[in-house]
Amino acid sequence: MKTPTRLFPLLGLALVLGACGGSSSPDGKTLADCPEVLTVENSPSGPVSVLHIDRVKDTIDVPLSKLLDDFRLVKLDNREEALSYGSTTCHGNYITVHGGMGEPYRLFDKNGRYLCNIGHIGQGPGEYQFAYDIQVDEKDRQIYLMPWQTTNLFVYNMQGEYQRSIPLPTLVPKGVFTVDPEKQTVTVGMLPFNNIEGASVVWQQDFKSNVLHRVDAAPYSVMPDYSNEIANTDNVPGTFDFTIQYWEVKTDTLFHYQPEQKRFTPVLTLQLPDEKMIHSYLELPDHYLMDVILQLQQRKTDHSTQIFPSRRVCVIMDKHTRKGAFVRFYNDLIGPSATIDAFFYFKSGYFAYGIDPGDLLVQVEELLASSKPDDKERTRLKELKSAINPDDNTYLFVGEIKSNAQL
Repeated sequence: MKTPTRLFPLLGLALVLGACGGSSSPDGKTLADCPEVLTVENSPSGPVSVLHIDRVKDTIDVPLSKLLDDFRLVKLDNREEALSYGSTTCHGNYITVHGGMGEPYRLFDKNGRYLCNIGHIGQGPGEYQFAYDIQVDEKDRQIYLMPWQTTNLFVYNMQGEYQRSIPLPTLVPKGVFTVDPEKQTVTVGMLPFNNIEGASVVWQQDFKSNVLHRVDAAPYSVMPDYSNEIANTDNVPGTFDFTIQYWEVKTDTLFHYQPEQKRFTPVLTLQLPDEKMIHSYLELPDHYLMDVILQLQQRKTDHSTQIFPSRRVCVIMDKHTRKGAFVRFYNDLIGPSATIDAFFYFKSGYFAYGIDPGDLLVQVEELLASSKPDDKERTRLKELKSAINPDDNTYLFVGEIKSNAQL
């Protein structure tokens, strides 16, 4: 992606609206044909679904359009101030993009038109170096942002201007949250460092920092290590899902936090085999996903040793039938061979995946050079190729997560 100087409109191609396809394994199996891989076991807090990965036998290929409504391609605005490539979240009629340390969040409309930066980089009121979570409240025209290492949740208007702060009861190294503007409450989950006095792992508070309910952090606390992560995917309405994603092998779980009922309940875990596996969870309305690292590899440099995943899988589980399989997602707006690691891009009820247009062009050209596309797909790919400009800003594949998705 080069520095562009002009604004391109939203890509308007028939292929964007016409993606379809079935999900099946190479031998024609669907998820309904796969074995049960979940058992339900009792815990002191209630029933917990347990994945037995040794029972997962099949692999299915799932087109993203089976999980998404209004699945489409959006070109982000090409003006210089809009250039960004980073973490992307869809919020209904708005899109936010955060490029990382030293770069503010940018706000776009749902068609990719740049609107404003959200706040500024710095150390003054409403300024931040890096942010961890964001919520756009379209109804009340407010944007909420959680920086790293903060004691405040920042509030901005839809022009990206800082309005006020909501104080938090303790330091939050990494925090995820959901704001209920009508009740004027904030539900927060944080990475619970063991050196923070009086820390909670999750809690609900009002806008004045009065804690309404909390869960003590002690049983979940970790050393002050930023390599661990937390997640609240917020893909199921009315559910605050929460996970601590440890960069080490240990027993963990996907939780649901229900502050009104004063409940913090485990809902999904992995039955660890003899060979321990690092894993993380994601919840959709009808399915669970689990990303499992099967093998790690070391890369030594002159100054350090880097450890990275060299083999990983994704398991999809039906909440209702308890059946599951290894899953390969593919982007059927491009073609059946355009696979994607979709696990990390479902957030706030939407799927949002960003790609450099040059990289997308390479994918399309490789497919056209192969014998895989049929005549209809080849026509679609040629139309897409003609619409790609490598000098453009980031392209996004976005869609709203379906309820009652049949795989």
